Amino acid sequence: MKRILSIALSGALCFSLAACGGSSSSTAASSAAETLTGTAKGFGGDVTATLTVENGTITACTLTGDGETPEIGGAALEELQQQVVDAGGYEIDGVSGATVTSNAVRQAVAQALGEEIQEEAASSTAAPEPAAPAENVQIEGGLQIGQSYTAAHGDSCFTEAVAVVKDDVIVAAYLDEFQFFASDAGITPVPNSDGGFGENYADGMVLGSKRVNADYYSDLMASHAGATTRIDDNYDAIQNYVVGKTIDEIDAAASDENAVDLVSGATLADTAGYLKAIAEAARNAQQNQAVEFNGDSSQLQLNVAYAAAHGDKCFTTAAALTDGENIILSYIDDFQFISSDEDVTGVPNSDAGFGENYADGVVLCSKRVNTEYYSANMSSKGGATVTIDGNFDAIQNHLNGMSIADATALADQENPVDSISGATLVDTAGYIHAVLTAAGE
Repeated sequence: MKRILSIALSGALCFSLAACGGSSSSTAASSAAETLTGTAKGFGGDVTATLTVENGTITACTLTGDGETPEIGGAALEELQQQVVDAGGYEIDGVSGATVTSNAVRQAVAQALGEEIQEEAASSTAAPEPAAPAENVQIEGGLQIGQSYTAAHGDSCFTEAVAVVKDDVIVAAYLDEFQFFASDAGITPVPNSDGGFGENYADGMVLGSKRVNADYYSDLMASHAGATTRIDDNYDAIQNYVVGKTIDEIDAAASDENAVDLVSGATLADTAGYLKAIAEAARNAQQNQAVEFNGDSSQLQLNVAYAAAHGDKCFTTAAALTDGENIILSYIDDFQFISSDEDVTGVPNSDAGFGENYADGVVLCSKRVNTEYYSANMSSKGGATVTIDGNFDAIQNHLNGMSIADATALADQENPVDSISGATLVDTAGYIHAVLTAAGE
């Protein structure tokens, strides 16, 4: 059975130490039976094991852990109780998807018994199998690209998913997440964190991409949760899995209670959430302009870049699907803080742990999601006649099918906006450069 890594997130770094030492006590019930108690740190607080031992044999085990996630660790406690009795101690298999809670139970039982846990028993996370390569999809006709923002993993970050589809088949996908970190952690923050955008962070916090900071975040996963697979490798494994599958097939996989077992090379307990994010992005893609492409998916590369394309109060996310020489498809959006008094939709988890890292009175928003609000501001304050999403679409549609060399030459023009029908943004060059960065230039 694949051992599943459950990443515990708490506070700014969203992690809890698994299976830290606790306390134990013993109360003699009779000459032949005694009650032993041990405690260890679990996902969200203490996990306590109360054992009934008769003539050296564990005859009953009661586990409590009020801080464990109800549908994951909390739900696993009943099964873990039986495992302790069956094993006669802490050498249990654990429950798939509840690694942190399972390790806490091992430690608590060992404490109760006054034993020192063996290293091999303390860790139930076997080395994961390598990710399977993405399927090679034959393509003839139009490709479409779309994006989604979801709460795939906990409430202290939000997920960005990009998907490229041929009809209802996923041809390429991309995952990343944004999370706040301590400003002294040494991470690489999103663009404009040192400008007007960063002025909207809570004191001592900074926003970062998990992919951009994969080394830092993966080290935290390993030290605090025993992770054996990097965060970016997990994302890549999930991306590879969806290629060649229909949206309905991804929905079905996401509904499997052991979705992570379906994805070779993935260990994230919330794998189902990431699959749902990609499926949503794929459905969004079906609403966007199609671009002709004939060949196979092995020629294509999908990447996302973050840039300061427009001033210092927002940052840009730009996706590019390329075949090595040409930009086949592109997709653009901006994130900006907007007053929480306005009628806007914040990014996922703005009303939860993620939003606790905003400065007072603001909420982080996607300009595309809030195109009606943002475009009205553009019109009233700058006399704009084209909506923000209309501008983004115009730039994308012009770049789609263009060679990377020609797009570079366009970006270097004095006023590239004059060459793009339907675009009115003064900073059009910045958005082209953002797409080119995603394209590898």
